[in-house]
Amino acid sequence: MGTYKKIVNFICMVFEVIAAVSLGAMLVVVTIQIVLRYFFNNAPGWSEEMARQFMILFCFIAMALGVRDKIHIALTIIADRALKKIKLPLEIIGKLLIFIMGIMMCINMGPYFTKLKFNRLPGTGIPVGWQYLFPTAVGVLLSMIAVYQIYDHFKYGTDEQQKKRGDFSKEQATL
Repeated sequence: MGTYKKIVNFICMVFEVIAAVSLGAMLVVVTIQIVLRYFFNNAPGWSEEMARQFMILFCFIAMALGVRDKIHIALTIIADRALKKIKLPLEIIGKLLIFIMGIMMCINMGPYFTKLKFNRLPGTGIPVGWQYLFPTAVGVLLSMIAVYQIYDHFKYGTDEQQKKRGDFSKEQATL
């Protein structure tokens, strides 16, 4: 599982770089749009479309990284009040649901990439199908992250037990 985690961590690192570039590009595009619109009364038609594409890209990648770092929104009221005996199975079920969600993202968004490759966005001329490529890849990444988190649950216990043992922080430090 160590090699698998290294591969997933490398993919996450690549996605982090893509997210950072996307956020920076979105900032530049929106700044250009604001300057041209308010000072020259002539905003380019492509700027709003490109800012939206960068935002979609950034949000999906941030979702996967939030799941990896376990900082996503979670409804823990049931798990917090549950007996310690059923806390681990509840956490495993939660990770299994994340795994299924990643697979469903691949199944449901992947076909749009091929179906919409001939349709083009009006402002930029970019094929519409490209905006479904990264959500599909993020679905694969979510599933991969969920697999090693489920493995960690079987090996080290609940998230709380992993934090107490220090396993959680060591894993997160290598990410």
